[in-house]
Amino acid sequence: MKLRIDVDGEAHFLEFFPEKESNGERIAYSLDLSPSCSGSASIVETMPGVFSVLLGERSFLVNVGPGTEGELEVWTSGDERHAISLADVRDRSSRRAKTSGAGPVEVRAQMPGKVIKVLVAAGAAVEAGQGLVVVEAMKMQNEMKAPKSGRVVRVQAREGATVTAGEPLVVVE
Repeated sequence: MKLRIDVDGEAHFLEFFPEKESNGERIAYSLDLSPSCSGSASIVETMPGVFSVLLGERSFLVNVGPGTEGELEVWTSGDERHAISLADVRDRSSRRAKTSGAGPVEVRAQMPGKVIKVLVAAGAAVEAGQGLVVVEAMKMQNEMKAPKSGRVVRVQAREGATVTAGEPLVVVE
């Protein structure tokens, strides 16, 4: 399968195919960087939105959460975050211009944790990418951001409350 990956607005192509090995599932890949890179990787989702990645002898955790305008926000143990969008190169609909979509959008907890801070109130106007709620999970604080510009319709998160993966925190319309 071949995917187009936009990382912080820069387009790349990633081709991958599964290969079975006696010690588990591995994915062979080729990425069109300069210079190009290829190899095999093992990827396991350890928690919702958290992946353990093994590239050769290197191992690291990758966190994936909702970004803005249909993108994903991806980060490792450092604070450097990247906006990523994926599209199958065979899918013509993915080539259309992105729209923010109509109607309410729920911002949900990506993993179990504790609400540290609620940054908005019901009725507040927000811009796409603006912080809404800070949730601490696995000793890391994660800021949940507005998926689109609009108005906060409902705030279900309460400071100090424990949340489960997938639990609605804020609704933006």
